[in-house]
Amino acid sequence: MSKKVVVISSSPRKGQNSDTLCDEFVKGAIDGGNDAVKYFLEDIEFSSCKACYKCKTPEMKCFQDDGIAEILEGMMAADVIVYATPVYYFEMCGTLKMFFDRCYPIFRHLENKDFYIIMAAGSSSGDALTGLKSFIGFAKNPTIKEVFEVFGNVKSQGDVLKKVYDAGKNC
Repeated sequence: MSKKVVVISSSPRKGQNSDTLCDEFVKGAIDGGNDAVKYFLEDIEFSSCKACYKCKTPEMKCFQDDGIAEILEGMMAADVIVYATPVYYFEMCGTLKMFFDRCYPIFRHLENKDFYIIMAAGSSSGDALTGLKSFIGFAKNPTIKEVFEVFGNVKSQGDVLKKVYDAGKNC
């Protein structure tokens, strides 16, 4: 059965470690017969959440007219969601945190989704996984299928690239 897969890449550097792993997951998902889309957050102009609560309506729409609405719709329709982040100062990057804040209208409406987490760090991921798991925990009946915690240059780690590709293919 084909699945809808949404991959959120929060790296500021296209084609680098966490983003490269996103590409591998997407390739695997497509090769596995799934419908996959990757959103590279740095290509999308969006502002921070204004905490106005205008999104807390049955339509679950933010008043800000930017690229986030399309991603949120994709996440609602998805079977599988992948969050990828470089680890900066032992936490997820600021771009992903700002994106999570903008997920406020939908986060409690994400039901029965499978989640994958990709973290790329120089040497330690610190508490980054805690924050990611906490956000996923707001969903209803979430399943964290796999966590990829990678250190150093991923392009020279063929075994890791294959593991991520295979996870996408078998998601």
